[in-house]
Amino acid sequence: MWRCGLQKLIYLIEGDPNSSEAAESIKTAAFTTEILEGFDVQRTSSVADTVKKYGHLTHAITHYYTTQSSHSFDKSERICPSYEEFIKTCQDLEKMTVSDVFALQLMQVPQVTEEVALAVLDMYPTVLSLARAYSEIEGDVRAQEDMLRNQSKAIGAGASRNIYKLVWRS
Repeated sequence: MWRCGLQKLIYLIEGDPNSSEAAESIKTAAFTTEILEGFDVQRTSSVADTVKKYGHLTHAITHYYTTQSSHSFDKSERICPSYEEFIKTCQDLEKMTVSDVFALQLMQVPQVTEEVALAVLDMYPTVLSLARAYSEIEGDVRAQEDMLRNQSKAIGAGASRNIYKLVWRS
């Protein structure tokens, strides 16, 4: 999104991340989005609060562009891209890879931070490659649960076990 040409990007998180089993992953993703990627991360407490926030943002955007268009400035100077230009720019951006999607899935697992997800991706870039590794030691649940922890110092026992549950155990 930050490569699409828009200048002020807002990422909205609804609800209390502490009430989720994936609290640490949500907090890590929010921090990364805000600090490293430059988004304005805003939080709302409920659906009603989110709708209210959208209303305030809509009014603020409308007010901003109304005042911008009423100022006398060179009409060839564009405030933002047209919708068609925006869509074309977004389509031209680098496509999301299977590994990117796998990383996002991993970061939803309890105790899996961005660092842990990247460590897993270094060894197993796709869920299929990780599933194949689990299949090689099928029958030894303990070894499967500990496999990732034993392969990387960045991956703790809890994260290793939770990833195993996500990928292999149903």
